[in-house]
Amino acid sequence: MTKFYFQLDGNIIRDALEFLHEGYTEVELDTTHLPAGINAGYYRLQDGVPVLDPALKDEVDKASRPVDYVELERRLAASEARNEQLAAESNANQLALMELHMLVLSVVSPDEN
Repeated sequence: MTKFYFQLDGNIIRDALEFLHEGYTEVELDTTHLPAGINAGYYRLQDGVPVLDPALKDEVDKASRPVDYVELERRLAASEARNEQLAAESNANQLALMELHMLVLSVVSPDEN
């Protein structure tokens, strides 16, 4: 068993140390190594064990993205929306073209009954 000291925000681990420090909570674990990113703010202390919270990780990762990345993500989303719009317009145009083709065929070679 190894003692670690966690700075907690509720049950969210904000920092982890291997030595006693004021304001930190002592936790004894069956490991000598903590997981990478333990002090990034996306682990929760549950029943005395650090547990990765995927929702917190996504939130932290989004908040720490560079401005350029956020702008690229926004532009990509806009581009994808435009591509969907163009695909819908293309489908509508193809349908109209098929209807026109059927109309022309009916005029050029009328059905003789």
